[in-house]
Order: sequence, then structure tokens, then C-alpha cells
Amino acid sequence: MHPTQRIADAYRAATVKGAWYGPSLAELLAQIPPELATTPPVPGAHSIAELLQHLLLWNERVRNTSDSNPMPRWQPEQEWAEPPIPWNDLVSRWNQSRELLEEKIRNFPMDDLAKQVPGRNYPYGTLLNGIVEHAIYHSGQIAMVLSMLRSRSK
Repeated sequence: MHPTQRIADAYRAATVKGAWYGPSLAELLAQIPPELATTPPVPGAHSIAELLQHLLLWNERVRNTSDSNPMPRWQPEQEWAEPPIPWNDLVSRWNQSRELLEEKIRNFPMDDLAKQVPGRNYPYGTLLNGIVEHAIYHSGQIAMVLSMLRSRSK
């Protein structure tokens, strides 16, 4: 199997259906009402909506990176500073971005996997595998926040 197909399949499993470790991100999102999405589990923690918006931001960064559009410099203070997107709009934008990124990964030229990502010191293979890991990591956080919010409301 082509390496980019393997990466795209892993991304799809993590974000749509078929994750070996538990619910995919889409399966989690389907369980979340808007009022829980915007509620932080504890003061100072990120809400589910903030975590999903962060995933959306990085999806778009990865999807839009090219020779003519380098990956933006990482600025920690701006990672969580985006104005909030209303929950239903956010989920819709996430789904669209997710589909477009999966398509980009599936069609990514195998010969370019070893090429350095513009604006970074690592290759596209690392970036594409990394976006899968990023989705899994934050999906786990979303599952934990959802569990905390549900247990608090009982």
C-alpha cells in the first residue's frame, strides 16, 4: 500500500470511524450538545469547542502549506487566541476541512514525502503522520473533557 494511503486511512480512522482505541473524533462530536461544547471542565482549561477549533486551525495550516505558502511560524501565544466560532458552524467547518485534508493526504505525491516542509526543518512525511497523531491526541482530550462534564451534571 502506498504510504500516503496508509496515512490517509489512519487519519480517516481517527477522525471519522474505525479507530482501534475507541470512538473516532466524529463519533465523539456526535455526542456533544452545544452547551457542553463551550463549557470548560475546570476553570482555566480548554473547552471541547476550543480543542476542536485548535484542530481546525492546524488542519488548515497543514492543508494550505506548499512551496508558495510556507507553514506559519509557531507562536504559542496565538495558538488559542482565535475568536470563538459558534459550535454548529465549527463542526461544519471541521468536517469540510477534515475531508479536504484527507483528500490532500491521499493525493500527496509519494516522492514529496521526504521533501522538507517549507518553513520547517522536517519532511512532509513527518508532518502528515504528525497531523494524525495530533488528531488522536486532542480527540483523547475531548473524550476526557466530555466525561468530566457528564459526570459533573449527574
